[in-house]
Formats: sequence, structure tokens, C-alpha cells
Amino acid sequence: MENNTVIVTTEESLEKIIERVLDRKMPKPEPEIERTFSINQVAKMLRRSHKKVSDLVTAGILKATSDRRIYESSVREYSQK
Repeated sequence: MENNTVIVTTEESLEKIIERVLDRKMPKPEPEIERTFSINQVAKMLRRSHKKVSDLVTAGILKATSDRRIYESSVREYSQK
């Protein structure tokens, strides 16, 4: 004897179930780690003084890590201005 069960669900519920299964089965991509530079390195790159670059970090114009290493993307963005 065959047991046929009919399940009624919404498309949204089915999508959530599929997403959960795929999240468990698919490998998670490694987050990209952005390069950072010291204040001295950035000062040389931008041909500015250490103090000027330090002031830009303090002002939030150059984005930096908590240990004041400056993000590559921030240097690129600043140098394009």
C-alpha cells in the first residue's frame, strides 16, 4: 500500500526552506581581507607629511583600523579627489 501525503505550503515558505538547506550545504566564502598601510607608508604614497596623514585619519577622512592602519580603498578614494 502506497502512502501519498500532500503538503500545502506557500512559495515563500518553500524558498526559505530551500535557502536554509543550501546555507548548510554550500561552503561559505571567505571574507576578503582588505590591505592596510601604516601612516608612514601612506605619507610616502601621497607625498604628504606623517602629521598630515595622521590628521586625516583623526578627522575620519582616511578610514583606518582601530590600530590606525589605513585601508587601501580609503587611500584610493582620497587620492582621486
